[in-house]
Amino acid sequence: MTQQLTDASKYKNWRAHLEQNGNSVKNVQPLYVHHAQKDGNVLYALLTIDADTAEGQKLNPICFLKGDAVSMLVVLIAEETNEKYVLLVRQRRICDGSFTYEHPAGMIDQDDPSPVEVAARELGEEAQLDVQPAELKPLFDKPLYSATSTSDEALYFFYLERRMPLADIQALKGKSTGEEDENEHTTLHVATFPEAHKRVSNIHGVMSHLLYLQKVGDYETIKTL
Repeated sequence: MTQQLTDASKYKNWRAHLEQNGNSVKNVQPLYVHHAQKDGNVLYALLTIDADTAEGQKLNPICFLKGDAVSMLVVLIAEETNEKYVLLVRQRRICDGSFTYEHPAGMIDQDDPSPVEVAARELGEEAQLDVQPAELKPLFDKPLYSATSTSDEALYFFYLERRMPLADIQALKGKSTGEEDENEHTTLHVATFPEAHKRVSNIHGVMSHLLYLQKVGDYETIKTL
């Protein structure tokens, strides 16, 4: 059954935040709504908005509605050498069709209990790692917006450290992951920190690397980036 836009929790939350922040919403029209194939829920939507601020000004009339998401920096530490490796996801991006390297990530669905549990689940699906929520640590004390002017998406950032034999770390490289019915065609890639820092294709990845290394006090690795 296809979910109606106005029934989606991400739409309800977005509209409630608009009104809580003192804005008067006159009209919202969907230009496009994309639904998940497996359950029909709203994944994202492009909306036109007629809304006034408390100061009497018009808000930007376009919003890309995505809802909240999680992003996970996975640091795999070789038991033999203590060298740190970053687990990346390789996939093509719609924006230009190129291959990109990113940290594992996922959208938060309306029935999900908490961001950290979503993060643990996504690592099982996208990175083939069995992770308990308690193993994940937040990189920030609040979610951060990906694009403050045109999208409602807020990202929760986590990191995971796991010690593994080097052979097991290297065995992850090249594995195919993702859900075919959701058009997810992803491959895992394992890289040293300097290589991962060069390969990541978004500012979220660069920021997560630096903040993680600062948090754990690994200033020697920072010097190599």
